[in-house]
Amino acid sequence: MLNHQPIILIVDDQVNDLRILGQALQDLGEVYVATQGSQALEVARQCHPDIVLLDIEMPDMDGYSVCELIKSDPRLSQASVIFVTSHRQTEHELRALRLGGADFLQKPINVPIARARVEAHIKLGEESRRLANYDPLTQLPNRQLLHDRTEQAIRQAAAGQGLVGLLSIDIDHFKVINDTSSHREGDAVLQQIAQRLRHCCRLTDTLSRQGGDEFMLLVPELNAVDDLSECAERVMQAIAQPLVIGPSRYDLTASIGVSVYPDDSLDAESLLQHADAAAHQAKQAGRGQYRFFDHPTHQRVRARHQLEREMRTALEQERFEVFYQAKVDLRLQRVVGVEALLRLRDEHGRMVSPAEFIPLAEDCGLIVPLGRWVLRQACQAIRQWNEQGHAISVSVNISPLQFSDPQFLDLVRQALAESAIEPRALELEITEGVLALVDGERSCDLLSDLKALGVSIAIDDFGTGYSSLAYLKRLPIDVLKIDQSFVRDMISDPSDAAITGAIIQLGLALGLQLVAEGVETEEQARALSAQGCHVMQGFLYCRPLSYPNMTEYLAAGRLPAQP
Repeated sequence: MLNHQPIILIVDDQVNDLRILGQALQDLGEVYVATQGSQALEVARQCHPDIVLLDIEMPDMDGYSVCELIKSDPRLSQASVIFVTSHRQTEHELRALRLGGADFLQKPINVPIARARVEAHIKLGEESRRLANYDPLTQLPNRQLLHDRTEQAIRQAAAGQGLVGLLSIDIDHFKVINDTSSHREGDAVLQQIAQRLRHCCRLTDTLSRQGGDEFMLLVPELNAVDDLSECAERVMQAIAQPLVIGPSRYDLTASIGVSVYPDDSLDAESLLQHADAAAHQAKQAGRGQYRFFDHPTHQRVRARHQLEREMRTALEQERFEVFYQAKVDLRLQRVVGVEALLRLRDEHGRMVSPAEFIPLAEDCGLIVPLGRWVLRQACQAIRQWNEQGHAISVSVNISPLQFSDPQFLDLVRQALAESAIEPRALELEITEGVLALVDGERSCDLLSDLKALGVSIAIDDFGTGYSSLAYLKRLPIDVLKIDQSFVRDMISDPSDAAITGAIIQLGLALGLQLVAEGVETEEQARALSAQGCHVMQGFLYCRPLSYPNMTEYLAAGRLPAQP
């Protein structure tokens, strides 16, 4: 596995001792000799020894100094230094060990003992290199050794204007094996996969296990990129063959990402990263296939990861903000409520579009802690505005992940208790998608429990999902919000006008409150009001404002004062 001829350096100013040790060890490796400390360092820097047998007393530099310099040099520090000396005092041996010496032999030299000690340290060095460079489960090169060989392949390809390919191989749904069988059986599966993949390799290729169910295949000295397609197909076919472990049969597939030097990357680390990115693209495309690295897709994925890191940092640094948009009742000519809207500033103070970060927050699970924070902020805002004489409610959007959280009911209860507000001043907005994703009975029970607390329930973006009129009858809903996509073109598009009118009539028939979103013109407002929807939300009345600005907006009384 490690085709490494041990290199032994013997340093001694006594020629007879050099001869004795040299003859005793000549068949154990490649032997070099030096008679002075300075000469020993020069030889060591050229041959990079695995074992150094080092005398202590020498004319120009003693063995302790030589050992210290060897151990301080990163290129030589892994060498095992065995001191060979006529000194018998314990302090000499202790000093040698403190300087990094691995062993201590005394003169006159006992050849069998010296040879046995050197053989033992050679084996220890081989085992150390094996552990450092090979995966213990499959005995394949690990990521570090693959990286080194990739760098070497790139250097050779650069000199000859050649190509280097790298395949990142992920076993699809491998976690299911560990979860349903056992980790021992999962390990056996990986070992058999490693055996199969070895048969897909040329002598010059390097198959590596990166950890978990991820393998990589380095293909140097390529003639054409098309060769990598054939290689990927061989790998997929090898993995797809039924695999039997005891009584269990597994039919596996793999997602493979391919990157190419110099087309995709000019260095080993980037080549490895791009192969991983391409494998992720293959998984996203449906698994069981291979994909070559694609720069535009990678840039989008990278931007997505950067935004996720930005959000996590922003949450720690409290750079998220809650903005509020007014809801106006045209009959009363006053603000009757506001909607809480999450906003994010980047590290430079620029606003990040909610269309970018909200879906990502939902995907990566950050929406739950963010939603918890928004709910508390909204309840505190209600309390402060009520104390200022503004009798308004605040609506808060609830994501499917929040709604599915077993702690959600307790969170609402706690937020109400902390802020000491009237529960009816809090409105929870859920989308039709929430009702579709969450178990129907549980949705009904949770909404009933929330209603029992006294809060209001609104259906947001009504009509944009797979609407079911049944839930309007069964669930304790208070408000229907007409989506802005219908309001936007209701004046010019008869279909949008008809849908908007139908939603209004349905809401009125069921005794529900109605709110129209995205109202931007007086004509839209008049048409909605004429049909029976009197509460409006949109740029015609108010853009989303920070808490201080919304407080000013409410205090300014830009609409006629409350009756």
